[in-house]
Amino acid sequence: MSNIEPLKHLRVLDFSWVWSGPLVAATLGEFGAQVIKVEHGKRLDNSRLRGRPLSKGIALEGPSIEIGPYFHQTNHDKLSITLDLKMKEAQDLLHQLIPSCDVIIENLSPGALDRVGMGYEEVSKINPRLIYLSMSAVGQTGPMNTMRAYAPIMSSYCGFESLIGYPDEQSLGMMNFGYGDPNAAIHALLPLLACIKEVQETKKGQHIDMSQIEGLMTVTAEPLIDFMMNGRQASPVGNRHKKMAPHGIYPSLGVDQWVSIAVANDTQWLSLVDKMGRPKWACQSEWIHSDARAKQSQELDDVIGKWTQQFEAQVLVKDLRGVGIACSPVQDIEAQWVDPHFENRGLRQKVNHPISGPEFLYRTPWKMDNYAGHIKSSAPILGQDNEYVFKTILGLTQQRYEELISSGVIS
Repeated sequence: MSNIEPLKHLRVLDFSWVWSGPLVAATLGEFGAQVIKVEHGKRLDNSRLRGRPLSKGIALEGPSIEIGPYFHQTNHDKLSITLDLKMKEAQDLLHQLIPSCDVIIENLSPGALDRVGMGYEEVSKINPRLIYLSMSAVGQTGPMNTMRAYAPIMSSYCGFESLIGYPDEQSLGMMNFGYGDPNAAIHALLPLLACIKEVQETKKGQHIDMSQIEGLMTVTAEPLIDFMMNGRQASPVGNRHKKMAPHGIYPSLGVDQWVSIAVANDTQWLSLVDKMGRPKWACQSEWIHSDARAKQSQELDDVIGKWTQQFEAQVLVKDLRGVGIACSPVQDIEAQWVDPHFENRGLRQKVNHPISGPEFLYRTPWKMDNYAGHIKSSAPILGQDNEYVFKTILGLTQQRYEELISSGVIS
């Protein structure tokens, strides 16, 4: 495998915060891009403000804004500079930096960067080959372009939240996992990488206007089309499937131990029946076909659950996979941490943070023949690269650098 980083030639200015945009920038960093995160010392990225993490029940020491694993995960492989962009001198500094940049990433409300001289129209005049990725909630144009939102609001607006839950129960109201953020990041990466390739050939930059809500709607394509074509309103179905049965989460031996099982067809059903010892109820004609089983999902789940809870999860997984049935243990974080498959794939990398010390971060989960994404450093300390960027890259004198700090331009 080659050690040549495919994006080593790129310099990225990262104005994004929280999760969706920062994840895009961190991924570019894994593949070699130099990513400069633009921060404000008095208006911190929300992911720096998640509180002091615990390790084995003990709060970690050090500044809380620096030691959070959430921030480290989405901001590894970055430099950090701090500027007050409301000040003209700060805008001028970035305008000096932009000619050497290739990509700008932002996930702010439309117009936020225009007001501080960093909108696409202005910066593209400085650098016509610049790729500018905007990741707002609903896009830069349209009647709702002023909508401010984060992941749960976006997933609610596109109907995703209404599909989460069990039949005949009220909607949960909010998932505890902001699915919209990583979904938006991966959707944004595709056109961004395509633009990077095109700019290499045409030398002409582009503005990518992404709507995170529209990206999230793609994962609800089936219920949307069903409503458009058939007038059917989708509702929560729990872990069930329209055609597969059994299909769900079932108890295994032990306290709060579970496995997922998905029987895709009637042949697999017969294999499952054999594994269960061919009980009389399972051999009855009413269970032979998947459509019939799907209509009796609750009754089927009850009897399957009584069988699975006699066995350890890993025993069920090995036995059912052995006969071609999809089965997996339901893992908590601790179990994932020691999972042999994740270990073999190198999903986690050990890096060192200058304050909190050694830690494991999750790297990009895909590999290419010539290069695999690699985390080279944990997240930066706030403003740790001010001197390098402003003095080494831009060539400011020490006196001018100190003046900008004293005046609050470098915040």
